[in-house]
Amino acid sequence: MSAGAPEENKNAEKWTEDKAIEFFNDSFKLCDEKGHDFIGEVARDMNTYREIYVYLKDKYKSCKSLYNNLLQLCEANCFSHGKKGEINTAMAIVNLKSNHGWTDRVDTTTKDKEVSTTTIINLGEGKNPDK
Repeated sequence: MSAGAPEENKNAEKWTEDKAIEFFNDSFKLCDEKGHDFIGEVARDMNTYREIYVYLKDKYKSCKSLYNNLLQLCEANCFSHGKKGEINTAMAIVNLKSNHGWTDRVDTTTKDKEVSTTTIINLGEGKNPDK
């Protein structure tokens, strides 16, 4: 009996680090040529699903920066298309917010944590509730 999955096993891992890097490089080329602004479009045209990019990024350390660069290329394409009017501005905004983490404003005071409020009760001048 040999080691590894049987040849008829269709669930065996097919990815190696070299194949993953090649896959990302092909994805970059496609994204650049077609001007995709959403990783789902890239995945569709690569005949796969978008979660495979996350899987490969998590599986191979060398793919983490490739994944981030691919997302950045999609984001830049989306912004450029929206700015030039090549896609509907509202659609560009939705894409940038939903898929690239854009927001309308950044909270620099509370760091997105709930702020507790203090209630001040004015009892009037000279009145002390402790007496």
